Parts: sequence; structure tokens; C-alpha cells
Amino acid sequence: MSRVLLVDPSSLTQKIVREALESRGHTVSAAEDGTTAWELIGTFRPSVVITETELPGVGGTMLTRLIKDTERTTGITVIVYTGSRSGREKARSTAAGADAVVWKDSDGVDALLELIPSGADGAGDPATRGEHNADEVPKTDAGGAAAEVLTDTLARTYERTLFRAQVLQQVWEVGEYLPSLPQTVEVLLETVGRVFELDIAAAILRFEREARVFVLPGARTFSSDVDDFVQIARDDFSRRPGTEMVQSTRQIVLGTDARDDYAHVRIDGKRISSYHILVLIDTADRFVGLLHLGHLSNNFFTGQINDDLEALTRPVGTVLSNSVRYNETEERRRKINTIFSKFVPVEVIEDLLSQSEDAEMAVGEKRDVAILFTDIRSFTVISEHNTAENIVSFLNAYLEQMVRIIRRHGGYVDKFIGDAILAIFGAPISYQDNAVRAVRAAQEMAATVSEIDVEGLVLPDGGFTTGIGVHEGTVIVGNIGSRDKFDYTVIGDNVNLSSRLEGLTKHYRTQVLMSDTVHRKVTAEIETREVDTVRVKGKEQATTLYSTVPAGSFDEESARNYHKALSMYRLGNWTIAIDYFRRVLERYPTDYLASMYITRCREFADDPPDENWGGAITLDFK
Repeated sequence: MSRVLLVDPSSLTQKIVREALESRGHTVSAAEDGTTAWELIGTFRPSVVITETELPGVGGTMLTRLIKDTERTTGITVIVYTGSRSGREKARSTAAGADAVVWKDSDGVDALLELIPSGADGAGDPATRGEHNADEVPKTDAGGAAAEVLTDTLARTYERTLFRAQVLQQVWEVGEYLPSLPQTVEVLLETVGRVFELDIAAAILRFEREARVFVLPGARTFSSDVDDFVQIARDDFSRRPGTEMVQSTRQIVLGTDARDDYAHVRIDGKRISSYHILVLIDTADRFVGLLHLGHLSNNFFTGQINDDLEALTRPVGTVLSNSVRYNETEERRRKINTIFSKFVPVEVIEDLLSQSEDAEMAVGEKRDVAILFTDIRSFTVISEHNTAENIVSFLNAYLEQMVRIIRRHGGYVDKFIGDAILAIFGAPISYQDNAVRAVRAAQEMAATVSEIDVEGLVLPDGGFTTGIGVHEGTVIVGNIGSRDKFDYTVIGDNVNLSSRLEGLTKHYRTQVLMSDTVHRKVTAEIETREVDTVRVKGKEQATTLYSTVPAGSFDEESARNYHKALSMYRLGNWTIAIDYFRRVLERYPTDYLASMYITRCREFADDPPDENWGGAITLDFK
């Protein structure tokens, strides 16, 4: 029969299993914890050990590994008998060397009996086993010599097997931090530093054409130690094959935010005396970088520690390689977005990056958008009277301000046409209030013109001014061009109308003009003033124009007189219209529109328009 050592903290489990085993003729001894079990193995000499995984002190998995890794006990059959029914528990037990895993259920005891050989009589020769009554096995003080021997044996075995397994498991788990290279490195360095009780750890990784240096000082390491350590590490890195293309170095010190003493000067005379390097490679044998490890003690890196560290070379290298490659890809993507967002909306870039290389150019679509067109007045004159350097500097400062305003209000700058800007509100991202956003942007742009630095510029008599036209309508928007070069832009007659409106701002001596389409959508939120009804060049349909009114610049009485004057003007009552326009001028003597209409009414009084004219005039200029 077999000699069986039963290791379980439950006295009930011990009683049930023991009775079943003894009924089959097996000799049984029992222990409640791993330490006592290890001692009994030396005195009781079992051929079979049945152990629970959850034990006080030394657990069942560690006990299993200890039995299987110790030469004099390696032949003992180990059966894990556990109430923890999980695949992970079974995998851990099997990895530790267990011969079988049995669950504690209604069939568990029977399963145990079937696994225990009936003909075996123990491990080794009975004459050397020291036969004795299992119930009379002497108890040993856990704090005695046997416990000390066990502790030493466990430490050696743990470092050799479970130690490596657990460290490797922690390394692989770091993979979840891939999106953040600093976080990935910090967790890895913290893991290695904690397990091996290091005073400093650093990783120098090849990141495209740059060396990324990450340093994690231990609690006993200060900034001066880091400087010396990193210099040595950098020198080692620069001499390694595969680092010839590195053009710059960037350093990040990790884990010092909560340390008040990090910048202190070391006064104990100690220094980093032990130094070890790991060359990191990934699963494809590609060079990833170097792992530099240091300790304040001399000869710290023993053969056993070095062997354990070397076991980490490929796993750590693979995790860091994956993180580096992921972050390189994301950084390139961000650079592409940053560079090309100056020419193409970010949303369009993202769409293009998600397509295959040979994907066809996106088909255009029709959209209702608000279009803003602005131009610098008399820019030709300004260009003729100033140096190229001054013009470029001034124009860049002006465009920078205008673009910032447009983007802040949700617009997209479609293109620059010399000193002109074409912006759209509604593509690629559309809002319910595209027209309001466009007019708000136009108001802020007009107000900001006076803040542009024009010192040193020779300006025309009228100074530096701009005109802005805003219209809303259906346009065709999309990537327009060839397969090799295209623009994300808008085309259509409504784009042309916004340009015409900008051109008319000079004629009506106002900075912002909007179409009646835009006016209907903004009148509830923005104060406006009707300017005129016109047929612009190239358009047969009349368009009523409106301008924005700065707050407090036109009182309510004058606004009423102005509207009455326009009503009389459209009805052909020139004299009454003139009277109302004069009332506006009494309050605002420099009001250009009132003066313009008085002049026009006098002309129409002498030469009346067609009786079906409807109040619209035709303008034959842009």
C-alpha cells in the first residue's frame, strides 16, 4: 500500500479523506500547512502527497514546486485536491508540477482513490525510511531549525522557478499600457526594480531616429546619482550596433513627483557601485534598446541574479518593442494630422488614413453651408509701397489672427487666395447655427482688424481695412482634383455670391455684408441693418443685403425712421423718403447709407425707374 501525506487546513476534510484512504489500506499522515508538510516529507517519506492550494504560510502551489524541484523528493506523486474550481488554478498547479488536480466535490474522494497506486509502499527503501506510526510523527516548532532549512530551500527554489514565472507574468501584463510609452516603461522598471531590490533602473530605447531615455530612481537614489548613471548608460548605448542613426536624445525621469528629497545632495559617501546591462531584443530578434540597472552595494549582481535578469531580456524587449512601435505609429499619425490639418480638415485626414492606399477619391456631396469671404481693401496699393519682407510679415500676422477667429467659431478655412480668405461653416462638420457662427466670426474679425500691427507699413489714405461677405446656400463639397493632388474645397454659385458681397462692402462703406438668406437665420440673435436690394453681376435674382450693427451705434428712433424711409423709397415716394433719411442724418451726420439714399431719391425724382422695378437696382461691377 502507499504512504500518503494529506495537507489540508480543514480537519473535516482530513477526517473524510483519511478514513477513505485507510479503508483501502494506505498509511496516512496529515498536516495543516506547507511548512509542517515539508518537515513530514523528510521524516514520514510519503510516496503520495495530497495538498490543498490554499494553505497557511507556504501555499500548495509552492509546496508542489518545491517537491518537484528537490532531488530527493522529485519522485513523489503530488495530487492537488482543491475547492477552487478555476481553470487558472488548475493551470498554476500543473505548471508547478502537480501530477493531477482533483476538485472537492461529491466525486472527489473517489477520484483520489483511483489515482493513488495500491501496490506502492512509499518513496525509497523501507529500511531507510524509518517506519513509524503516522500518528506519532513528532511535531516541530515552526521557528526551529527545520523551519529555517525550509525557508532557505524555498527561497532558492522560488528564485529559480516561481520567482521567474511571477516576474514574467507581471512583465506580460504591462502590455495593457502600450498606448503610453512612459507609463509602459515606468511599470516595467518599477517591477524589475522592486523584485530585484535595485537602487536605480533606466531604459534607453531607439525611437525612430531618437534615443528615449527613461530613468526610475529608487528611494535611496538622488538627482546627482541619476546624472552620473545616465551618462554611463548613454555612452554604452552610443557604442551599440544599431544606434548609428540616432540623432537626438530625450530624457524623462520617472516617479519623483512625490519625493521632496530627490534634489538633495548625497552626504553618506555612497555611489552606484554595481552596474548591469541587458540588451533588449524582441521576438523577431530586433534590437529594441538597453536596460541599465544599478545598486549602491558592491558585487550586487551575483550569478543567480544575472541569470534571472537575462531571462527577462526577450519578454521585456518584446513588450517595449510593441509599445515603441505603437507609439511611433501614433506619433507619425499626429504629425500627419498637425501638418496636413493646415491644408485639409482633420476629419478628412482621418477618413483618408482609414482607407486603403488604392482607394478612390471621395465623391463630392451637396451641403448647405455658410460661406465667409474676406479680403483686404487696396492690398495692391499696400504691396506696391512696402518691401516684400514687411508684406509677408504683416500678412502672416493678419491671417493668423483671422484663422484663429474662424476656427474658434467652428469654421474651416477652405483656402487663401492671396490676401483673401474663403471659409465655410458646415463642412466637414456642420452645426445647427452655421449662419450665426459665420456672422459672429465676421463681427469679431472686423473688430480685430484695428488690433493688427501695421507699424512700419505704408498704407493708403483709407488706412488698413477689410471687407467681409457672408452668404448661405447649397454648394458641392469634397476632395476635388487629381489622384495625385487634390483640395478639400467647395464650389458653386453660392460661393461666388459671398465673394460678390465682400466686393460690395467697399461700395456701401461697411465691413460686413450678409445676404437675406443669412439675415433670416441670425436676426433673432444679431442686430442687423438693411442696406439695399441689388442684382449683382452674374445673378438675375435680386438679393437684399444687410450689415451688422455694433451694439449702441444706432438708436431705436433712428432705426424706425430708416425703415420708414426704405418703405417710402420702394413705393416711389421720394420726397417722404428723403424726409425720413434726413431725420437719420440729424442724429448721425456721417451715416453713409442715409446720404446715399437721399442722393438716389433725388435722381429717381428726376428720372424715375421702371414702374415694376420693385426696389432692386442692378450693379454691373464686382
